[in-house]
Order: sequence, then C-alpha cells, then structure tokens
Amino acid sequence: MGRKILCPLCKSDNLGLIANKVRLGYKADVYECQNCELTFIDQGSFSFPKDFYEKEYHQTYITHVEPDALNPQVYYEKMKKTTKVWADKFSEMLSGQEVVLDIGCSTGHFIDLVKDKTKKIYGYDLNKKEVDFCRNVLNLDVSDQPLKDRFKERIFDYITMIFVLEHIAEPKEFLQSIKKFLKPEGKLVMLVPNAQDALVNFYDIPKFKSFYYCIEHLFYYTPKTIRRLFDETRLCGNIETMQEYPIANHLNWAYRQAPSDTLASRRGVPDVTLVDSTSVDAWNELWKQINQLYKKFLKDNGYGDRIWCAVERTSSYGK
Repeated sequence: MGRKILCPLCKSDNLGLIANKVRLGYKADVYECQNCELTFIDQGSFSFPKDFYEKEYHQTYITHVEPDALNPQVYYEKMKKTTKVWADKFSEMLSGQEVVLDIGCSTGHFIDLVKDKTKKIYGYDLNKKEVDFCRNVLNLDVSDQPLKDRFKERIFDYITMIFVLEHIAEPKEFLQSIKKFLKPEGKLVMLVPNAQDALVNFYDIPKFKSFYYCIEHLFYYTPKTIRRLFDETRLCGNIETMQEYPIANHLNWAYRQAPSDTLASRRGVPDVTLVDSTSVDAWNELWKQINQLYKKFLKDNGYGDRIWCAVERTSSYGK
C-alpha cells in the first residue's frame, strides 16, 4: 500500500499532481490541493541534500542565475539593490524606536538598508559564511544561534522574513514558535513569492514552470492560502500582492523561453545602446511608464509576483 499524501494545510487527500521534476532536473512531486488550492512539494518524494543551505543552495541554485554569488560581498551589493523596494516599504512602518529581528538575513542587505530607521535590529541565518560576513564586514548583530537560546520572549516590535516562509518545512509550527518573541502588539512582516505569478498562471510558458518549482521552495502560497495559514496560527492583518519583476523580464521568458543570465533582469529598462545618446532620458521615461502600467495591471488582476504580509495576533498574548 502506497504512502498517503495529504495537504499540509487542510489535510485533504484530493490532490492534483502538477509536476514531478523541478529546477535543474531534480525529481520531486509538486501537488496542488483541490480543496484549499495550496501548492506544495511532497517532502517524501525527494531526499533533501545534507547541509543544503550551507553548500548546495549557493553553489548550485543561486549561481545558476548569478555565477559570482559565492562571494558574500558581491552578493550583498547586488541583493542590496534588488531589496531596496522592500526595505523602503518596511521603513514606512517605522518610527525609529522599534526593536526588530530579521530571520533569514543572508548577507545582511535588508538589515543594512533599514538599520538607521530602527532602535536596534538583529539578524538570524543558518549560513555561517554569511553570518561571519555580516558580523565582521558589516558590523551587524547577526548570529546562527537558535532564537530560544539568544532572546527572551516578548522583546520585538517587528520580526521580518524576506523570502523565508516558503522554505519552511512546517510553517504552522514555525509561526507559532516565533510569534512568542513579539511584543503583545508586535507584527510579523513577511514577503513570499505568489503562486499566481503571471508567468505561471497568465502566460502559457511551460519551460517557466520547470524553472519556477525548486526543491528549496517547499510551499507556493497565494493570498488565499497564506490567509488560511494565518487563520490557523491566530494571525491577522494586511495581505497584498505586488509586482517586482519588470515587463522586460517577462518578455525575455516569452521570447527566449529561458531565465535571464543575471539579476540584471530586474531592471526596468531593456539593456540596449541607443544611437542618439540625447534620447536616453526620454527612453527611460517611456519604460518607466510602461512598467508602472504593466505592474498595476498584474497587481489589479491578481498576478503580482510577490505577497507582502504584515500580521499580528488575533487574540491575547501566547495564543
């Protein structure tokens, strides 16, 4: 008798298999729950590499699109640019008196962008090489020490997780464990990929799906499914979709059927040289307007590629 697979969110066995192979050819089964619509990788269908985040994550996955990502300084500089939009959005929530914890801080690019807007910000990450970079190069208060050994409960105004929750094998238990570190009125601020991304659900690009699903992303949330997760962990608040990647990235996929070579694909303006250099400003303004209209269209129709969440407890502390 075969192993019974249930949806991790609603426990339904009414599942649809949508892929059995993910990025870079790894064999893993991807299901969509027909009851609650959660998309997830069956964690029993593959063997997660030992020390994945210490070794293979950067050596294989990140370098697949960014070859020099093994250098923390280079990775920090590039990710600081792409993270600025999220750092700016979070900074709007701050008064300068908050104590913050960033979980999954990597090379500290997000922390470095918001630290001057906080009273104090701490970081946590599993990658020892990146922790050392944060501490020794950026002078940030970052550690790989377990949170329960490092902090008392009820001390943070905000806990941030930028592209972290989709990596967590047991999200319900994880959210329950970290919210106890929040002050009674504290908030969890999270950013996750949206499974209703236009390249998945608007355009018909089969090759993108084999790129999109990857073994480090165990869950693929939508606004509906992440709200259900929050309901079950007694959290509530603002959930909104946003569009990060510009139209140039989507056109690249539509015509090349392949990922861009570098993180430069996040630029809003096509990388071309103009004959008349005096036209650069007008060219840039044109693409700025195109991207604004395009991103608004995707967001308004539910196809934004990111989900931004700012949630707090729905009841008294400790529940």
